[in-house]
Amino acid sequence: MKRVLSLAVGFVILGTACGRAETPQEDGSSGVAIRGVTVLSPVDGTQSSGQTVLIDDGRIVEVRPDADADLAADAAIVEADGLFLMPGLWDFHAHLAMADLNAAPLMVTQGVTGARDLGAIFEEIDALRDRILAEEVLGPRIVRVGPTLNGAPNGPHHRVIDTPEAARAAVTDLEQAGADLLKTHNATEREPYFALLEAASEAGLDVAGHVPTGVEPIEACEAGQASIDHIVTIFEGTYMAGFASEMEAFQGMEAWLETEAPVLVECFARQGTLFVPTLRTYEYRAHRAALYDDPPEGWDYLTAESRASFRETNVPAATDRNPLVIRLRESLVDVGKVLVGLLYEAGAPIGTGTDFAGPGVVPGFGIHRELELLVEGGMPEHAAIWASARGPGERAGADPLTGRIEAGAPADLVLLRSNPFERIDAVSEIEAVVLRGRILDRGELDRILAELAAR
Repeated sequence: MKRVLSLAVGFVILGTACGRAETPQEDGSSGVAIRGVTVLSPVDGTQSSGQTVLIDDGRIVEVRPDADADLAADAAIVEADGLFLMPGLWDFHAHLAMADLNAAPLMVTQGVTGARDLGAIFEEIDALRDRILAEEVLGPRIVRVGPTLNGAPNGPHHRVIDTPEAARAAVTDLEQAGADLLKTHNATEREPYFALLEAASEAGLDVAGHVPTGVEPIEACEAGQASIDHIVTIFEGTYMAGFASEMEAFQGMEAWLETEAPVLVECFARQGTLFVPTLRTYEYRAHRAALYDDPPEGWDYLTAESRASFRETNVPAATDRNPLVIRLRESLVDVGKVLVGLLYEAGAPIGTGTDFAGPGVVPGFGIHRELELLVEGGMPEHAAIWASARGPGERAGADPLTGRIEAGAPADLVLLRSNPFERIDAVSEIEAVVLRGRILDRGELDRILAELAAR
């Protein structure tokens, strides 16, 4: 007789946020079937109701109409009538090793099942990834760059590449160390930067991150930087150098959208350059004083120690409360949203990232807001979700079926009470999260959140 595990009464899932969580398929049964659910495909915006999704051994085994589903007699069944199933989300620009100790499990509770870690000491990020894979810590899948490659030292996780030879040596070393992709930063000079791109291409590694301040964004696109991160990186280098003041530069962005943006957008679309605008980061920076006074959603799930440290070291300056400064900072977010819309219309790939490290941007919750900002920029809801669910790609260490709900795909899923294709904020109405095939129901997610809030 099939065992029915109703979401209304909850699953029996043991363990803690830092311990191994057992799920029904681990007791010898033939997988878990989520039955009666509406399956959402963010790839094309289609949705199919009355579906059964069979999960076993961390993978989706099959997806078919309820009437056609052939389940083993001992399969555990999740009755999901009226619920919606979407792929798990990714944060494309995270700094997990530098973040709050609660960051990894907090991401999972918000349906973020993957992270592209863009800058950390290798030993630290790999130690965290190993603990997650060993199920000692609840956390997302992680692909990582290791050290940030930069033209000047800027923290212990930066490696200096100040000559072409140093850039090529870094690629060799990081390839041997097993880096999933590489990252560069503002201070990288032109010759080392182009040497980095060339060596990375030969090694089969993507380069992500900032556009160096001495390089035109169009040059970075044409030269093959696979992922360009942060809306500010479009403007903080060669664009800003053409103005006498920041005020003039901000005021010139609207004209830039009319004249130069179309050329850059065409290149991004033609080259398949991923743009990760991290709009939530710049929204936070615009309103940092208000968010200091009234912390953002999810703040209470960070450790008391990191919250106290943040409040001590991030007291807003007078300029942070200046309405003109706030409006100028807001304009960067506005320009980013317009650029996102242009890129979407041109068919260029877009990714969701938050750049979280300190508590100003809350892990998991920040991705929900980033999705809202992408929709505000003109992306349809399903396309915004695909910008997150798509993952970093096979070349960067992700499964080729990431973001798809089909046979063979990783069982990283989010079960929702409302349809996010109709209303993007529905991504926060989570009934359960499936992580590597393990189901965390609402009761278990609430228990994890309570544990995080008590730290």
